[in-house]
Amino acid sequence: MSSVKEFATHAEQLEMLEQRGLNVLNKAAAERILSQENYYALIDSYKEPFLERDEKLNPYGLECFESGTEFGHIYALHRFDRKLRLLLLNELLKFEKNIKSKAAYRFSEKFKNSGSFLEPGNYSLNIHHHHERDRIISTLANLIKSHKKCDKVKYPAIREFYDKHKSVPLQVLVNFLSLGQITHFYAVIDEPLRDQIANDFAEEYSEEHQKIFLRASEVDAILKIVFPYRNKSAHEEVLYRFHLTHPVELEDLETRLAMAKGSLSGATVYSVQCLLKLVLGKRDYENFSVELIELIKELEKKIQKRAFVKIIQDIGFNGFN
Repeated sequence: MSSVKEFATHAEQLEMLEQRGLNVLNKAAAERILSQENYYALIDSYKEPFLERDEKLNPYGLECFESGTEFGHIYALHRFDRKLRLLLLNELLKFEKNIKSKAAYRFSEKFKNSGSFLEPGNYSLNIHHHHERDRIISTLANLIKSHKKCDKVKYPAIREFYDKHKSVPLQVLVNFLSLGQITHFYAVIDEPLRDQIANDFAEEYSEEHQKIFLRASEVDAILKIVFPYRNKSAHEEVLYRFHLTHPVELEDLETRLAMAKGSLSGATVYSVQCLLKLVLGKRDYENFSVELIELIKELEKKIQKRAFVKIIQDIGFNGFN
């Protein structure tokens, strides 16, 4: 069979796909989709659930599609994943804002002096945290310094605040840190502060669901899982089958919440959905869950059952009904 190694027109790309058993019912529409989405981003990224893996039907292990697979099935999965990224990103940004707000508030409550976040002594005394602590302090200091005198500034809000008050508090600066940076900030503040922030999340959850407690190490684990999903959602990468290479330990929390083993620590899209219940408001979480289920049901109607089952397993929704 031919393979796409050198330049091929959209028509030639579709011909090669047909040689591998893919049904292209509307070639004009398929060419237009390839023109808009890119062959490799569409086909290479989303073909896997539709490939024939049965050794009896494909004894030589060639790359060919399961009987009945259509170009529209692959495109339906592509569209599903795009909607999934947007849906998940919206909720992850709420969590990102939430932990930034809590971290800045609690730190500023404990260390009230102006610029206290630039003092190494106000962070963890653990020597293993000092390198990351110094990086965070440098990042915060540079955010202020770069907005003092420059005519062109990256974040006008910082410049405006500095011009008015001649200082910029952490509760302003934290809004301009990435999720990765706030993850490191949370890791290097002192343990009582980490515990307080974890307790803030636990109290909010307890008010709307059931009484729980959260350890600071469990918030670390949630951040470790959420961070790569947030980045993939924001950068048009394949999301539905992404999972961490090494699952994060959250078995104790799963037990306390009476959840099946691996529900949280499995680091799948389903894991992220479960984790978001801990850090979102009840209404936000319920709306998110309804939209996610509707999105999955929409995909189920558009593709073959065998491929759908494989996709659902990749997402982590084993036994979805």
